[in-house]
Amino acid sequence: MKRGPAIANAAFFLAASVSLLTTTTSGSAQGLRDSMGDRMESRGDLRELIMDRLATRDDLRDLQRDRSERRGDLRDLILDRLATREDLRDLLRDRLERRGDLRDLISDRAASRDDLRDLMRDRLERRRDLRDLLLDRLATREDLRDLLRDRLEKRKDQRDLISDRAASRDDLRDLLKDRSERRGDLRELLLDRMRSSDGDSPVLNRIRDRLGAE
Repeated sequence: MKRGPAIANAAFFLAASVSLLTTTTSGSAQGLRDSMGDRMESRGDLRELIMDRLATRDDLRDLQRDRSERRGDLRDLILDRLATREDLRDLLRDRLERRGDLRDLISDRAASRDDLRDLMRDRLERRRDLRDLLLDRLATREDLRDLLRDRLEKRKDQRDLISDRAASRDDLRDLLKDRSERRGDLRELLLDRMRSSDGDSPVLNRIRDRLGAE
């Protein structure tokens, strides 16, 4: 940064020395023209040198600006990388937590499956017990139906027996009626015989006594 004033001072001293040399010498006009040409060439070279230095300064300034910009970009890139690492770390942490949650969910699903399996087993056992109970009920119904059928048959047999006994009673009643009618007929016949006969046989007397007792 201090090269600019040093170059300007050197150019000033060079111009002053050239002017002193031209004033102290009492050369000819040709020498003066040569010295003037040399001075003009020196000024042109000095101007070009100064312009080159200025261009070099601008290039250096641009280079420093580019470097600062690159440093800024590099800093931003590093910060972005760090932020990306933090995001990646958070993403990995979230994935680990999700894996833990997924593991817990799978464990819960497995436990739920075991509970569901136990529930299905219990239901199957209950259905089996219910089937056995229904079969027992059906067997009991069959037994009850057989018992009712036996009772109905016994009632029918009893009804037939009662009917037979009633018929037997009617037959007995008819038989007794027939016997009583026969006895009446026999009594009338005997009375008629006794009336028609005048004998005193002991058989007739005995019959007469029986008929008189009746």
